[in-house]
Amino acid sequence: MLKTLWKNGRLIGHNVHWRRITLVLILVASPGAVLWIIVRDWYNLTTYAWRFEWVYLALSGIAYVGALALAIAAWIVIMAGLRTRLPWKEHGRYFLYSWMARRLPTPAPFVASRVLLYEQAGVARRLSLAGMLWEQLLLFASGGWLVVMLFPLTPTLSQRLPLAPTILLTVICAGLVLQPQVLARGVNWLLRRWKREPLTTVLTVPGALTALVLHTLLWLSGGVIFFLMVRSIYLVNWELLPVFIQIWVASGLIGYISFFVPIVPGVRDMSMIALLTLVVPLSVALIIALLVRLWITLNELFWAVVFSRL
Repeated sequence: MLKTLWKNGRLIGHNVHWRRITLVLILVASPGAVLWIIVRDWYNLTTYAWRFEWVYLALSGIAYVGALALAIAAWIVIMAGLRTRLPWKEHGRYFLYSWMARRLPTPAPFVASRVLLYEQAGVARRLSLAGMLWEQLLLFASGGWLVVMLFPLTPTLSQRLPLAPTILLTVICAGLVLQPQVLARGVNWLLRRWKREPLTTVLTVPGALTALVLHTLLWLSGGVIFFLMVRSIYLVNWELLPVFIQIWVASGLIGYISFFVPIVPGVRDMSMIALLTLVVPLSVALIIALLVRLWITLNELFWAVVFSRL
């Protein structure tokens, strides 16, 4: 798939007209996905007995600002480690524009949008692709070890989450994070096979560890936002905060795997609903999954507009 994206990206990247059309289509498709969700689930939205606690929803919006800052900071650390010199505003803008494309059912728009945006700024395609590879590894490593660490605090979920595969995935990703040269050699092998110039810069261990800490904080803040959103429509005790963080991280990891290895559409939502039913009724779990997708996507759209004005 990467090789196909690379070849097709070359054709688009060298044609300014097609490059602009591609970016516009990707950015329009993201809010279009939100409208499709609303239309698809209109019956559930209109028949659910909504009882909003607006304070908690507002707090989740405020917390999202902190989570967004962590995500952009982690991305900047990765790209700075690869010797990409751009203002933080541009990094934030490109990150947000491409991140919205993750709402689409295929990774192609996400990968293409970020590569094309950075290419317009003069950043080689191999550098932005290497940065995205690092980003995914760090997300898996930080999320995996967080799931393992939360196991003793979430006995309700212990029997529903596969501990051994999670530990294995975490160890592999963490090993690559702590040995950047191994990953660089693998990427350069692919680049040579595609007859491309190899990477000459590698993310350092301190840089990788900094990004790992930032991604861990990002997962934690995402779990807090998730808990606040749930509390805005359904009363849950604060003692369950670790459980909701665990549900957020576990379903997020499943979603990332299914995003790059498509099996069934909506795997993240289905896994989130399945885990939520351990602590809330099924009807509430369905609405929570819908609310999370809509609220976070609307926040992403809002901040994408903000960054476009900076």
